[in-house]
Formats: sequence, C-alpha cells, structure tokens
Amino acid sequence: MDREDEQVVRVLADADHRAVLATLSDAAGTLTVEALARRLARNASYSAAGGADVESVMLSLHHNHLPRLDEAGLIRYDRFGRTARYTGDVALENRWDGIETIEELLSEFDDELTDGDSIETLESSAEIYERGRRLADEAERELFLIYTSDELLVEGCVPHAKAAIERGVEFHAGAKSPSTRKFFRDYLPDATIWDPQLDWMNEGTSRPGISRLIFADREAVLVGLWHGSQSGTKTEVAMFGTGATNPLVVLIRELLGPRLDHLDYQSEAFLGDLPFEP
Repeated sequence: MDREDEQVVRVLADADHRAVLATLSDAAGTLTVEALARRLARNASYSAAGGADVESVMLSLHHNHLPRLDEAGLIRYDRFGRTARYTGDVALENRWDGIETIEELLSEFDDELTDGDSIETLESSAEIYERGRRLADEAERELFLIYTSDELLVEGCVPHAKAAIERGVEFHAGAKSPSTRKFFRDYLPDATIWDPQLDWMNEGTSRPGISRLIFADREAVLVGLWHGSQSGTKTEVAMFGTGATNPLVVLIRELLGPRLDHLDYQSEAFLGDLPFEP
C-alpha cells in the first residue's frame, strides 16, 4: 500500500474523522466550520458530542480533523474562509486500486479498531454464503448487492432475497454480466436490476478482483475478493463489517456515494421506458 492509500485508510480508521466526513456528506454542500461544529455537537458518533462547547469543537476541526481529511483528498477545506465541503467518492474510488489484499487492508486497521469497529475475515464459501443470507434476513430497509460472476449464483439464496422484498426491503442487484442480470430478473422481478458503472470494479488489473458486495441498510457490508493460489486455482475470501461507523462500512459507503440513491435511473427497466434511445 503506498503512502496515499495508507493515509486514506488511517484517516477513516479514526471515529471522529468518520463523524466529520459523514456530517459533511449529509450536508450536500459547503458548511462553515461553525455550522459543522454545531452539527457535530449533536452527533453521538463524535467523541466530544455533548461534552464540549461549539468553540472547542471548532478549534479541533480547524487544527486537526479538517486538515487531515483535506490532505487525504476526502474533503476540501478553505482555511481562510473557514468552510468545508465533501468532495464525493472520487478520491476514495481512485485509491481503491492501491488496496491489494484483505490482509494488507486489515493490517492498517489492527492497532486502531475497537470491538465495535471490528472487521471479520471469512475464508470459506460456506461462511460467505451464510453471512450473505443472514444480511438478507436481517435487512430492514435496503439491500444492495453486486455480483461479478455467474458462478456465485445459488438458487438457495433466492428465498432469503424474496422474503426481504416481501417485508418491504428495497432490493437492488447489480451485475456486469447479462446472464447474471437475467438470473436476478427471472427470480426477483420486483428488484431493481442495474449495470454497475464502477471503475474500481473493472477487471483486467493485477490486483485481486472483487467477487461480490452485499450492503444492508448502509450499516453492514460483506466484500468478497477472488484469491488466487500458486497452483492457479481461484477461491473466494471476504471481509465483513457492521455498524454505521465501522471503517469498512464507511469506506464502501463513500465509494458508492450518491449511486445508492439513484440506482433506479440506471436500471434496464427505467431506461426501457424512456421515449428515446439511452
């Protein structure tokens, strides 16, 4: 991992940095340092919430959090104008390529994670499928997934997805493969099916490719990676994290960015209803 990648990961490993980033992201625009401080004072995820006056939070923002987030390319901080804004997911998306292995990513967090922020490694297909089914069973509002290979499709998972849809969960399934999208359309006609336009998921690079991504309620995530061996065989390993401030959850949420709210505009059903060629 190069210095820029390490900087982004370490910034996101800090709970207060994540709280600041999330607050700026939710603002959907530029905030003054004072306005940001007032919002953070009401944010339970921020360590000083309720325990410090706005002026103290402003000083901490100016001298610590905002410069670090700006250095990492996650926000833009105007030191003279005392304003900050979230820059979207471009910086994180560009840096994803530098994270080459699960072990490397986890090693960057090891010294700073708390019990509530733990990231679990899943090393067998059985574990990965079981955790994915559990995410579908426990989702309350939204289930977002991307599959990059037909070989991951298992009909046994379909009842869990159908049950989620029936209880009102918004289900979004993305796949580059037309046959995979057909599978989702055939078995889950009420789901939003879309073609992911994500550069950091493109194949043809030397890094391990992403196999699947499952995101439940934007608070729990499973990220699978293809892991090759010296014999040439390919297996799947995965990372799992839960909690709105978990570093892995934050990383994926920022990588996906506003796409989460506009998937219906990318779906084939939506494009097919347009009165012109997309």
